[in-house]
Order: sequence, then C-alpha cells, then structure tokens
Amino acid sequence: MKKQTAISLALLSALCLAACTNPDKTADTADATKTDGKTTDDTGAKDPQAAKTAEAQKAVMDLPQVADAMKVIKAKQLGDEVIICYVEGKPLTMGTYRRQLKTNLQKFQDTMAMDPGITKPYLEEARRRGLTLTPDERAKLLEAAKIARGSTPDKFKEFLKSGNMTEAQFEKLIMDEALANKMFRTLQEEGLLDSLVDHELFLAEARARGLTQKAFNNYMELKDSEVYPKALKQSGMSPELYRDDIVNNFMVIMVQDKIVNESPVTDDVAKKFFETNKDKFKHGERIRMSQIIIAAPEENIGNIEGIKSQIVRVKPDISPTELDEAIKAKKAELGKKAEDILKRAQKGEDFKLLANENTDDVQARAAKTGGDAGWVETSMLQPAIKQVLDNLKAGEVAPKVIPIEIGYVIMKVTDRQPAGLFTYAEVKDFIKQKLQEPNAKAALERWLNARRKTAKIELSQAMRSELKDGKLLKSTSAGISQ
Repeated sequence: MKKQTAISLALLSALCLAACTNPDKTADTADATKTDGKTTDDTGAKDPQAAKTAEAQKAVMDLPQVADAMKVIKAKQLGDEVIICYVEGKPLTMGTYRRQLKTNLQKFQDTMAMDPGITKPYLEEARRRGLTLTPDERAKLLEAAKIARGSTPDKFKEFLKSGNMTEAQFEKLIMDEALANKMFRTLQEEGLLDSLVDHELFLAEARARGLTQKAFNNYMELKDSEVYPKALKQSGMSPELYRDDIVNNFMVIMVQDKIVNESPVTDDVAKKFFETNKDKFKHGERIRMSQIIIAAPEENIGNIEGIKSQIVRVKPDISPTELDEAIKAKKAELGKKAEDILKRAQKGEDFKLLANENTDDVQARAAKTGGDAGWVETSMLQPAIKQVLDNLKAGEVAPKVIPIEIGYVIMKVTDRQPAGLFTYAEVKDFIKQKLQEPNAKAALERWLNARRKTAKIELSQAMRSELKDGKLLKSTSAGISQ
C-alpha cells in the first residue's frame, strides 16, 4: 500500500520547495514564538521580547553574499546557466532561481483564485510601503481583465450583470488582485535567494546524516503511484530534474524533522507557558463519568457493524419481512442486556469490572479503563444525557438506560466540579501540541542561525565580475575574492 500522505507532501514540496522556501515574511509576523518557548497565542499571551529577539536573529542571519548577488540579479539579465553562488560546494543557478520564482508566483495566483481573502495582508503591506500600480499597469490589466470576461463590451456587461457587480466593483477587485500579486512578487524577490541558500544548507546537512538513499527510496515509491505522471506534466520539468527536486525535498523534510525532534517542547517550557497563562485555561461546571456502551445501531455507523448487516451476513437469503422481525428481536435482546447490566450496577457490582467485560467501546475495553469517559463540561452534554445526570451525586449510577445513536449507554457519575481552572496535568499535552508548530519554527531558525555562521557560501566568478564591472560592490562581503 502506498503512503499517500508522504506522496502528497513530496509533490507539494517538489513544486514549491515548501519545506524551507518561505521568503514571504508578512504571513509570519503574527507568530511570535521564540527559542524559550514563549508565544503569541490565541489566548492573547505575549512575549515582550519577541520583536527584539526576531530582529537580533535576522541581523545575525543576514548574508552579505546574498545581498550582493541580489544587486546583480536586479541589474542584469543573466542566463539560466549562470551560477549565482556555491553553497557548501554545490552550485545554485539562475535557472533554479527563476524556476522557483515562477512556481511560487503561480502557486500564489492559484491560491488567490480559490481564496480572494488571501490578498488582505499583501494589500496592507503594499499600503505600508507605498507600493502602487502605475497608470500604465492599471490600464493594461483592466483591459486584459475585461477581454477575459467578455470579448465585446456587450458581453462584458452581461458578465457584470450575471455576477451582480458594478463596473467600479469589478475594477477594484482586479486592481486589488494585481497589487497583491505585485507585493507578493516584491517579497519573493527580496527573500527567495536567501531561502534557496537555506534549502541548500538543509540539503548539505541531510547528505551528512546519510539520508540520500532513504529519500531516493521514497521517490521510487512516488514514481510508481498513479499521481506521478500528472504531477510530472504539471511541473514542466524534465523527468531527471523532477526526480532530483523530489529527492532533494524528501531529504530536506527528513532532516528538518530530525532537527525539530532534537529540540522538543520540554516540560519546563510547557509548564512556564501554563503558569504565565493560567487564567486562560478555564472550564465551566463539569462532570466526570464512566460508561458502558451496548452497540445496537440498525445501520452501519463508522466501524460499528449495524444489526441489519450482521443478520444479512449470517442469513443472506432472508426475506425483507423476516429481516424486519429479526432486527426488532435483536434490538430487544440488546436492550434487555443493557437493562440487566444496569440492574447489576445498581445492586453494587463493581462498575469498572462491568465496563471492562461488557462495553462495546473497543478502545476502552482493550485499555481496561473501566469505562472512564473523563471530564466533560455539563453544557456540552447531550440534552437527554444531561437531564438524567443533572441530579446525580458522585458515585451514583444513572437510574435508567439512556438510548443513544449507536445503541444504549449505562452511566455512572464519578466526580463533579464547579467552574474553575484546569490543572497543568490536564492541559500539558494540549499545550505541548499547541507550542509544537512555533517551537519547530524556532528550532529550525536556531539551526540556520548557527549554520549560516560557519557555512561556506561563495559567489561565483561570474557574479564577482558583474559586481566589480558594474561597480555594484560597495562593501567587502564574505566569500568574495577581491
């Protein structure tokens, strides 16, 4: 069986170098999680040093070689074969740069077509920078957009009418999309080369850790999948280049996973976050209960086989009338089973043992949890269940079997609590999970920060010549021979 999750990830990565190519910084400004685990969180918890830390890291990570190379790229029309620089001895070419820029721009446009709301942060950044469309850009864009929606003025009016849109609204929509696209391209041009260098640094680390063969094996699995031919065609690459991209991106993904796993969210970080934001972890009035489920659905529900299927499986030739009667009899049998278990629980038999022996909750039965369903806020209970449990004290069994979607349930209240705060033990796993993504970003930033200080990144002879001949080099950048 193919690993579809891995395959999908590889395809996405091969098309956009998503594993490490993210020069668009506007989308990341809301994430303020830093190396000590503090975070700007949905609850509003903030790290007052976040901005300072980010600026300090950026200053350390800036590469003068990249800045100088960008001067040439902006000033010159260089061929795809021109090598920009060498990262740990591996060449990074203009062809790679242009191909990735094209891919990222296309991806953004595709996303914008599906979700126009994505333009908002880019429009805000454009306004902040004073970036605008020139009169010539506006005129050409508007003319092309009108022709695309209607080849004649009359057809364009029909288009507006069908979309219940005025011409002014249409023009604003097109201009907003164009400005967002221009801002996105600007951000890409500012950060793409940096990201490609980072990608090469991750690749060098992956090679050093011996991940090449495993990445190639993953590629071979992908190559045998049904999605490969279409993905190859969409990429516009040669099979060899596409293969290399996929293998490289598998390598990057794997080495990033290893780097992140080497810096997990620790108990100390999670506890510190909890203590700082304790007042955010509130719960309402809640109840802890144990339950014994007797499954009796007529039709299949998820992985629970319905009564009808059970009967037909044993008696495939059963008539409709006999089937109806058999279903009623089986439901009555299961209902009586639930009633008998309830009576035994009410007489004082150990509820935990009854649950472990009789519940149809497969996971609970296997784990021998005694039917423990954990804490549930009373406001979240189904009305029928809440009505039965409302007046029960801790230790009391519900007075009747409660019908539920999948059959019947016998319940016992084991504890009650008024509204209050969660304990750290209750929310520790949740906090670690919530901090995992920003912690991963911080771990990769720390790794890159350290790696860039020692990495061998040298501009090519062609780039050095362009810098000198064009008098674009005003400072002595590391890795440039004078």
